[in-house]
Amino acid sequence: MGVTGGTRSWPARALLYPARHIRWRIIAPYAVLTMILAVAGTYLVTQLVTDSFEERFNNQLAEASRVASDSLARRERKHLETVRSVAFTEGVAAAAESSDSAALARLVGPIAANDKADGVEILDASGKRVYGTRLADADKLTYADATDTDNRATWPLVRKVLDHQRDAQGDKFSDIASTDGGYGLFTAGPIYDGDRFAGVVLVGSPLTSLLPQAKADSLADVSVYDLAGTPLGSTFGLGDKEADVQPDASVVSATGVAAPVREHKTLFGRDFDMLYGNLVVRGQTVGVYSVALPSSFLLTAGAATRLQIGLLFTVATVAVLLSGWFIGRSITDPVFKLVTATRRVAAGDLSTRSGVSGEDEIGTLGAAFDAMTERLQRQNLATIRALTSAIDARDPYTMGHSLRVGQLSMEIGRELGLDDKKLQHLEIGGYLHDIGKIGVRDAVLLKPGALDPEEREAIERHPSIGLDILAHVELPPEVIEFVGSHHEKLNGSGYPAHLHAEQISVVPRIAAVADIYDALTTDRPYRPGMGIPKAMSILGEEADQGKLDHSVVAALERVIPRWQSRLKAEPDLKGFSVGDSAPSQERAA
Repeated sequence: MGVTGGTRSWPARALLYPARHIRWRIIAPYAVLTMILAVAGTYLVTQLVTDSFEERFNNQLAEASRVASDSLARRERKHLETVRSVAFTEGVAAAAESSDSAALARLVGPIAANDKADGVEILDASGKRVYGTRLADADKLTYADATDTDNRATWPLVRKVLDHQRDAQGDKFSDIASTDGGYGLFTAGPIYDGDRFAGVVLVGSPLTSLLPQAKADSLADVSVYDLAGTPLGSTFGLGDKEADVQPDASVVSATGVAAPVREHKTLFGRDFDMLYGNLVVRGQTVGVYSVALPSSFLLTAGAATRLQIGLLFTVATVAVLLSGWFIGRSITDPVFKLVTATRRVAAGDLSTRSGVSGEDEIGTLGAAFDAMTERLQRQNLATIRALTSAIDARDPYTMGHSLRVGQLSMEIGRELGLDDKKLQHLEIGGYLHDIGKIGVRDAVLLKPGALDPEEREAIERHPSIGLDILAHVELPPEVIEFVGSHHEKLNGSGYPAHLHAEQISVVPRIAAVADIYDALTTDRPYRPGMGIPKAMSILGEEADQGKLDHSVVAALERVIPRWQSRLKAEPDLKGFSVGDSAPSQERAA
């Protein structure tokens, strides 16, 4: 427990008013700066990472759109290659003119299989289909006859070939057209027998084949629309209410989209960003396509990134603050120890030592403080001992009595496990316990015979006189208690206040035993000193009668060997003799 000041201890005040103390003055700015840097760093890094995610997403969406467009364009170019191969194969023109489907199957079938075409058809000069084959099993590369009944001559791209039209790209045309099985991308070209128009080659792929390949290439879901914005095919599937890929009316116009347009949609309960573009084949806009990427991962990734960065900065901040705390403590703890020790010394406890050591300036200060308090304690004790010697010098028979009582009380207190502070108070109390005898006349104090009642009353006033003398001296309460109560007995038979056991602390209990023991074993004007066994017997009897504390008497018995060795070794404790005769009369010690 810290030295009290007002109503709160030093540590308590340090916690209640942290800003007033050096530890917080060191740590607080450090902590605030660290927190500011941590918050700013977390925000900036998170913002940068989030922006990076968004930029990467935008780039990925744009790249997916480009790759999907290229994938569809590559299929159209493959169609064109097949158209040319068929148109320039010898015998195809004649077979088309004669509607020889068997010859066409023999001539066109291998080309379709070699090009892995989804479907190849031959139309005569009027636009009537005379031969058609479609891919039945892509894995086994087997074909079957085309069975749909749609009139190809009505398709715009076929009509252009039948009408011998040409454009900037030549006499071949591509477009999206509808069949019995759904929509597909088709390419048509003419067949000539010399200069004579013989028919039309039509190569196509259904969107159900095109779009999965485009999705695999672009790593995004792909949808295709007509120029009115009606969905024709989608890797999301069509007809599902949760996969409504219909673009907003403002996205697609009659001619497609003016520029790539981005739209946010919720499909299957997930957020997607869709990028629309024109589907251009052979220089003509034949429809609109879109690519879709889930944007919900941005929020998830952003949240995860914020959490990770936040945790990283939190851990780093805590580590920095803990490092600062420990560094601050390593500096301020010795200072606190010095402050606490200073307060205790200021309160009168000269036994206090800071315990601060080290090679730095604070260690030097602690060592100097401890050396100073040790010297003050020695000087204080030397002053008190000088006063004690002056008191004891009045009676040659009691020379050294106060010094011995102080030292013996310390030995007993140490045996009982008292702390250093109480031991110091026992020592000083022992030195001063008989200071009140200054107020007792020599005729009474040095009288060799029995005292009459008036003289006994005079000598029994010496504890009260001692308290009066010390009233204006700032001494610890234990010292005052020693001086005023060293003649009190546990059963109330002592003096001057006739206190009882519950009113008597351990200090006067030790004082009484030490005082009586030294009085019994030293020569007095009215009797010679007695031997240790006899003295201990008398103390034991008084303890049995309830006058003295049994535990204190037992402690004295345990320290006697050590005490006797000190008496022989330390000249300052001399001034008494030990005899074997019994006392002739009890006197106040």
